[in-house]
Amino acid sequence: MTQPRCVVWTTPEQAPLLDEIVRRAGIEIIGAGCPDSARAGQVASALKCEPTDDLRLVMKGHETDMVLLGDAGSFGEEANDADLDALRAAHGRNVCVTTLEPIPATASGIMGTSFAEALHQGVLGTLASFVPLLRYRPILSELSTVMETFAPVRSASLTIAGPSALGSLGARLFNALDLTRWLMGVPSIIEAAYISPRAGRGMHPLPGQTLRGLHGEITMNLRFSDGRCAAIYLSDQFSASALSMTIASAEGQMAVDHRGFVWSDNEGQEVDKHESPDPKLNSDRGALQTQLTELCSGVVPARPPIDFTSVLSMTHAALLSTRTGQGESPHDVEQLMLSM
Repeated sequence: MTQPRCVVWTTPEQAPLLDEIVRRAGIEIIGAGCPDSARAGQVASALKCEPTDDLRLVMKGHETDMVLLGDAGSFGEEANDADLDALRAAHGRNVCVTTLEPIPATASGIMGTSFAEALHQGVLGTLASFVPLLRYRPILSELSTVMETFAPVRSASLTIAGPSALGSLGARLFNALDLTRWLMGVPSIIEAAYISPRAGRGMHPLPGQTLRGLHGEITMNLRFSDGRCAAIYLSDQFSASALSMTIASAEGQMAVDHRGFVWSDNEGQEVDKHESPDPKLNSDRGALQTQLTELCSGVVPARPPIDFTSVLSMTHAALLSTRTGQGESPHDVEQLMLSM
């Protein structure tokens, strides 16, 4: 079987980690570029491949099986029709585009663009696969088998963290809210707070309207229209992956982490338990390697896709809340996003 080929778009700082993961996934790196074109040669040298400086051209005509956007730069940050055309061209040539950063990265300015049509058609996930998606990790797939009995989830506490080289804070926000939507639905109100790694006593920068380039920590409290609630802690400043969840329902409590889950009833008796055969596959590294292998092979398990409209609305409400200091409504954001 021919080894799959990949062009990587990344930075010199991120390149060594992606090099290790991509090669362990059995994929050959044949080209590399950088959002800063002046550093493309440096990236290519680190990855021992040919340099390239035009990402859209790579998607439209480069002989490759996959394009991996480790650091997408400004590509797909906003609803740019030229970027979507490049993604469509890649898809038309059976080139799989994968990205560690959400595309698009903002809910603003979508109406009136080709991205609005793609959102309505629900095809964004087929044009650019967001990786590594939390919901697709083995422990979450295993959890889904018992959720029909355990649900509806009444309350939840989530901690999701890891290094920025495997997903910015913006990417982790998108990932966490996609997972929350799957667990509990779309909240009526999101209250969020943000702290930058650069923050000091006299400086407290706040996020803009985009997920791209966001680093640091976010905490969130989510309220649902029926009174249910969730608390979320996110960071891209950890040296290693951290994933833990506690969820409660009328059926008891569930503790989940990369090692497995334990379901206890309201009397403290164990109802069900699962231990991951290989906990490393639930880490950022392991999940990325697995998902890249699946996408390159074309053998991808049937799983619910991302609802980009809902998740983008939730992320935008969270970013807005960090600036206003008040709870914000994802529903209101969605109405605005589709009417602008």
